[in-house]
Amino acid sequence: MSLSLCQTSVDNIGEIACDKSRGVANKFLIFNGSIGSASYADADTFFAKLVTNSKLSKDDSDKIFVLNEIQEITDASEANKEGSLNLGFKATLQEGRPAYKFKFFGGADMLKRLRTFNNQTIRVLEYDANGVVWGTKSGTNFKGFQAKLFFVGNKLATGQNVEEGVIEGTISILSTSEYFDNPYWMEIGDNNIEDVVPLVDAQLAYVSHASNVLSYSLKIAGSNLMEDYDVLADYGTAIAALTFTAQSGATTAVGTSRAITSVAYAAGMLAVTYDSSAYTAITAGHYIKLIPPTPAVLDAADIVNLEILSVTHVKPV
Repeated sequence: MSLSLCQTSVDNIGEIACDKSRGVANKFLIFNGSIGSASYADADTFFAKLVTNSKLSKDDSDKIFVLNEIQEITDASEANKEGSLNLGFKATLQEGRPAYKFKFFGGADMLKRLRTFNNQTIRVLEYDANGVVWGTKSGTNFKGFQAKLFFVGNKLATGQNVEEGVIEGTISILSTSEYFDNPYWMEIGDNNIEDVVPLVDAQLAYVSHASNVLSYSLKIAGSNLMEDYDVLADYGTAIAALTFTAQSGATTAVGTSRAITSVAYAAGMLAVTYDSSAYTAITAGHYIKLIPPTPAVLDAADIVNLEILSVTHVKPV
């Protein structure tokens, strides 16, 4: 059980002895959900929630997306807007919003995924080098700060500096009241922040069939022109041992559950055998959706850092 590094008390001059300030930035966590009070009762419970949320599906509103460890950061905040009267009185008319430019290592595939967040309004938790997570509160819920992100990178290196494999991100905070007037922090104790993991998408795809046995590939789309990364080559047997479910319907919305008899790894594919009667009951031209195990189930089976995306396709003839 981890202990808080800091026990709050008031010293003899009325100052809170455990009042924290932000340390050097280590990671940003994209988090559009919220953490209820029961999950920040102590450092271990809070950290376990972060880990659990990082292993949720990307479609879950409480999903945490983890950015790589920051290697360089600079303050890019806008200046305060000031005005004065002609006899010299000066006032701050508008407080400048905070912003940062930060660099971390990643390749072309990672940059593609990150750029899907460009100019979106999201929420971000900050993790600093002191082992502290920073965010804000809404009621009793802990949330990230409202922000916009923008990522660039993957340019040709010039050899004049460390450039190869460097991605640069910009984070612009939207609410100064959240960021300066209403920040809250939580320590992670003696837990390892690297257990809060990023997941890579692996896409199922229908390939062929023989009667009610349908074959699916499972690949991670990448920038390699020759081929995508074949997940089944490494994890085929282990993935086939897990539970898949299926649905069918007249449209891609599907909704009717269909029984699966077995899943096997054969000939480089997942061979999914649908219950014969259930398969026959699916009308020609209707859709089948194959639903994979969740990231948490994959992680428990030692298939780590992976999310398998479902596939919806027309029933083959």
